[in-house]
Amino acid sequence: MSKHALSKEIQRELAKLNDTIDRKIVRGQSFVREARRHKELLCTLRRMGDEGVRAGCVRRTFVRLMSPARRSIAGGAVGRLFSFGVA
Repeated sequence: MSKHALSKEIQRELAKLNDTIDRKIVRGQSFVREARRHKELLCTLRRMGDEGVRAGCVRRTFVRLMSPARRSIAGGAVGRLFSFGVA
């Protein structure tokens, strides 16, 4: 596959991902997986154009975990009420 054809294919995939992400935002769903794929495709597209210069293409391999205290606060007042069985 030529560089031009690959570039067009990546742009087509990015357009599909943008549409999927927009729909998930409207529905209020999580779009973490799609956002990560979008970032990887953009990185690949930049790398193809820059011939190896990897500006801004950092891949994180670890997952950040919330502390138990932060996790309990993340639910807000309503979440805490229902978790304690008060309401």
